[in-house]
Amino acid sequence: MSEGFDKIKEIGAQKVYEKTHIVKQHVQAILHESFDQMTKVQFLGFISILERDYNVDLSDLRKRGLEYFKQNSAKTEESERIFVAAQRKKNYSALYMALGVFVFILAVYYTLSSVEPTSEDEKLIDSSAIENAQKNISGTIEDETDSVDENLTQDENATMEDTGDTPAAAAVAEPEPAEVSRSLKIIPKAKLWMGYIDADTHQKYQKLFSDELEMDANRSWLLFLGHGSVNIEVNGEAKEFRNNNNIRFLYKDGNLTQIDTEKFESLNRGNKW
Repeated sequence: MSEGFDKIKEIGAQKVYEKTHIVKQHVQAILHESFDQMTKVQFLGFISILERDYNVDLSDLRKRGLEYFKQNSAKTEESERIFVAAQRKKNYSALYMALGVFVFILAVYYTLSSVEPTSEDEKLIDSSAIENAQKNISGTIEDETDSVDENLTQDENATMEDTGDTPAAAAVAEPEPAEVSRSLKIIPKAKLWMGYIDADTHQKYQKLFSDELEMDANRSWLLFLGHGSVNIEVNGEAKEFRNNNNIRFLYKDGNLTQIDTEKFESLNRGNKW
């Protein structure tokens, strides 16, 4: 163990936190070499801050930490597969427009084909033919619409006669509510380290990010955030948090609940993280 590391341990986690502003939990993790409580990026950043502020050499500690992260890199790669890419909606507007133009041209063609030309001049397509085609299309649509409305009215009347229901009784019936699609997004206001645990399998993951992050909302999670300056969107409803300290949550069955350290440990089989 190096002299620089001994010096940091003698100073203690509380004083190191007060001087460097590194979260006390992370300072304790470094002093106990609990590398699983931070990411590789966090670890290297904390080591650089300690060497700078206390003018010590922590190369031995850095080497041990890098060896740990090298051996556990497979778990980090697996965690990247948890996040769900948002699906893009397809736009069918261009297809509908093309189909409408095709139907219009087809109607014009059949309208002109039904007219026998009497001279060379009548073989030219004039504006009156196009207007006639447009009227035919409009008339056909209106007739079909009136027919559909009439059929629907007859069907509704026949249904009420068969069942004995009155229009007032039919209006009282309420449709079954549609199933709400679940979603879970973490939106940090500053770069955020987050540890997350599958509440069913107890598999642990961690990530350092600053952009919006979408998680699999159909699974149950224990969330451990490095700071509480964050917005969390659940099923489209955003919840804002303003806290500089670590915060913990339980996400289950589409609901998000903030929990304390004791509750977190009980759900995490007695582990702080």
